[in-house]
Amino acid sequence: MKLNCNVEVNNRMHNLTNLSIRKKSQRGYLVIGRQSIKNDELYILLQTEQNKCGTKYKVNDNIEMIFVKFIENGKATIRIKEPPHDLIIQSDAIPLKSFIHVLKLASSKKVHLSTLAISNLNGKKISNTQKTKITVKKNSEYPTLQVLDLSNNQITSLPKDLGSLPHLQQLILSQNQLGKAAISKWIWLDQNNIRNTLCLLDLSCNFLTEIPEKIGKLNALVNLKLSCNSLIYLPQSMGNLISLKYLDLSQNSLQFLPGSMRKLRLLEIDVSGNSFSTTKPYYESIMQLPSLVECAARIFLKTRTNYNASLIPNTLVKYLDSAKYCVCGTACFQYFLRKPLCFNLNSTICSVKFSNDSTVPYDCFFCTLHCFRFYSKVMS
Repeated sequence: MKLNCNVEVNNRMHNLTNLSIRKKSQRGYLVIGRQSIKNDELYILLQTEQNKCGTKYKVNDNIEMIFVKFIENGKATIRIKEPPHDLIIQSDAIPLKSFIHVLKLASSKKVHLSTLAISNLNGKKISNTQKTKITVKKNSEYPTLQVLDLSNNQITSLPKDLGSLPHLQQLILSQNQLGKAAISKWIWLDQNNIRNTLCLLDLSCNFLTEIPEKIGKLNALVNLKLSCNSLIYLPQSMGNLISLKYLDLSQNSLQFLPGSMRKLRLLEIDVSGNSFSTTKPYYESIMQLPSLVECAARIFLKTRTNYNASLIPNTLVKYLDSAKYCVCGTACFQYFLRKPLCFNLNSTICSVKFSNDSTVPYDCFFCTLHCFRFYSKVMS
């Protein structure tokens, strides 16, 4: 069992002697394992870039306490008896919960190690070289992969087959350079598997100036992190993220939020550090009788059926991807009303983080005159 995390080691002996010496938190791995298949003695191996050989801590009868009060925030502490160290861990909540669960089962001796699938403990070399390329030759090489952490590298694009991984739930891409590649490089979002399995996507600190419309196809996405980029606007397809609950948009250059986002049921949003527009509202009206193509496209997108260039002509794929979305959720193309409306985030979202004002402007599209009149009253 391996956990990719930040770890701070606190020597409790220093506390007794009034010495406030604590090792700085370091990125590394915590591994639960045994020396060999013949030896059931369990250890925790802490391995960092500064300590590539790693430090081993005995598990059996050597865990004094495990603090999990803030595990929902990705924080936990393992108190070791000998040596008197506290391992202060910060990681993503889901893998951290799994790691702590396995540790508790292993230390209790109530479950046989073969049941927990504990591996042999062999330290592995940690490379200082940052990745600039990732290659996934076939998804059969990673049949059960659920969490993929590629943070702190120099990756500019991802391969198409990444989206075919059948069980991928968390994709962590923070501190890369995805914004330096063309938007056409995001074809991994077109794959059916990733649309229905991905729950967490971290794109923070990637030099992004725009997000592709196809991000709205991630039906299972619960947590989206876009902080510390250079985003000026977000695609209207954001309103299609029906499972989204947590959204971090902090430290960007956003002027509006997409009007389609009004129908999302978010629990938490962070819009701090943005420069929302305070200019005089504009008004755009292209309200005529929609063409048969637009009528058909509106109905098709309501079904949320997956589509790509292998199923329909590429010209239709591009047309469908260009859809704007009414506040009600209906797609519109050439014919719509458009007007910015301000709305207080606190009225519908449980937790809101903002810099100046929780009332922000939405760039709203309306598919009919009825929607325009109705939502103008509701949002005013």
